[in-house]
Amino acid sequence: MSTGNLKDIVVNVENLEVTFDEKKIIRNVSFNVRRGEIIGFFGISGAGKTTIIRVLTCQISKKNWTGNVNVTNLSPGSKKNYAKILSNIGYVPQLEELNLYYDLTPLKNVEVFASCYGMKKKEAKNIAMELFSILDIPEDTWNKPLKKMSGGEKKRVSMAIGLIHKPDILFLDEPTTGVDAAKRYDVLSYLKKLNRRLGTTMFLITHDMEAALIVDRAAILRDGKLLEFDSNSNLITSLPNNGLVARFSIENLNEEKINIIKRFPNAPNIKTIRVGNETLEVLMDDFEKNLSKLIQFMMENGLKINAMSRDVAAFRRYFQLRIQEEEEKERLIRIQQDAIEEVEI
Repeated sequence: MSTGNLKDIVVNVENLEVTFDEKKIIRNVSFNVRRGEIIGFFGISGAGKTTIIRVLTCQISKKNWTGNVNVTNLSPGSKKNYAKILSNIGYVPQLEELNLYYDLTPLKNVEVFASCYGMKKKEAKNIAMELFSILDIPEDTWNKPLKKMSGGEKKRVSMAIGLIHKPDILFLDEPTTGVDAAKRYDVLSYLKKLNRRLGTTMFLITHDMEAALIVDRAAILRDGKLLEFDSNSNLITSLPNNGLVARFSIENLNEEKINIIKRFPNAPNIKTIRVGNETLEVLMDDFEKNLSKLIQFMMENGLKINAMSRDVAAFRRYFQLRIQEEEEKERLIRIQQDAIEEVEI
């Protein structure tokens, strides 16, 4: 694993393992984060995203984890470092009500939270007004009760609160949760804007695959293991033929028909993802050479193609394929173990 310039590393994790009640939750995770990066932690519930963040933010005692972990050059394994680490980081929870007082105005909320860091009111107000301006929070709402603001505006005030003490690192738990689908990208755009203007390193802990659009590197986690940690573009181009996709609409699509496609002899590394009732995406080696042959093969095997288009795989597809691959590995291991047990019996 490349570490780059060590002076630029703000988070370094080596061989992290977390155990509760003799159950291993995190398994040998290693990664590092450079100053100013936006990092996305992607995975289904139980993948280990939040547990890793809890280690980084001093929420899990050292008795429950092993490995070498440093956050802004300080180890969260030592309680004497807690106060300094916490002063260097900010946190935006999934639910705004956990860090906002709805009956108070945005500026009063800032005043309350800034006092926790020993900041003077005038300094906090000046920083808040700068952040509110960057986040396009309407000035006529700054002195009105927060409960009168829209969901998106509350989310942006929550971000401002997390940044009020100018932390080196900002952790955001499901930053697009509770925001209308049409507004999710707006939230992500504001995070990118903050990152560029302030240079703040950010961790996005999320199920929302659209967040991959703004991250510098994506961590894919499953069952406590870090499967991948790389840029969106590098992950996608690692797919067959750099991620080129053939999208088919197939009449009465079912598993039997998908299995027929998987048996296409010209491309042994063929990968399929069902993305709708009758829609299937196909990735394969030698895409240009094999596409027409695949269509002919499908027709010869009785598959009726209603429509076909070409595209490049999105991060969402890479994520699905990578998880499928891991599940298939585990399935084969279970089959082998069952076979060994039967022989032993």
